[in-house]
This record gives sequence, structure tokens and C-alpha cells, in this order.
Amino acid sequence: MIRPKKDKRTKKAQREPFDIYFGKPRIEIFGGECIVDGLDSVIEYSCERIKVRLGTQVIAFYGSNLKINSFTREGAVVQGNIESMEFSS
Repeated sequence: MIRPKKDKRTKKAQREPFDIYFGKPRIEIFGGECIVDGLDSVIEYSCERIKVRLGTQVIAFYGSNLKINSFTREGAVVQGNIESMEFSS
């Protein structure tokens, strides 16, 4: 009798993708918007540069007409003409 092989992956590896990243910073870019989840604080805010802290990471958005459209405990939405982003720790 041939038995099917057991899946040797750990429970952690079998979780849904959302579960793996839950509680960790996440960035989603589409069009002229960037959703930033896991935001700790806003470090700098102007129409040319927005700097935010996500845990140990700092993300700087560079462009024109930048603004934070929505700011909640979970994150923020950066809008405008995002030309570049810089990541640092």
C-alpha cells in the first residue's frame, strides 16, 4: 500500500499570507497613493517630503503635492505625485 507523503511544513509556514505579516509593517502602492500599515509616527511632513517611522524602519516619500489623506491607529494613506521612496533603519 502506498501512503501519501506527509506535509513536513510547520504550522507557521501553512498559515495564510495575511497571518504571516500580521503586526508587521506593510506598504501597498497603487496609482498616486501609498497605504502604510504599522505606522508608529510621522517624523517630517511637507508637500515635497513625508517621513514616517514603522518600528525600526524609516520611510521617506519624495515628490510633489504630497499629503497624508488618512491617518489612523493602524496606518496612513500618502497621496500625491510620489517620485521616489527611501528606506532606512
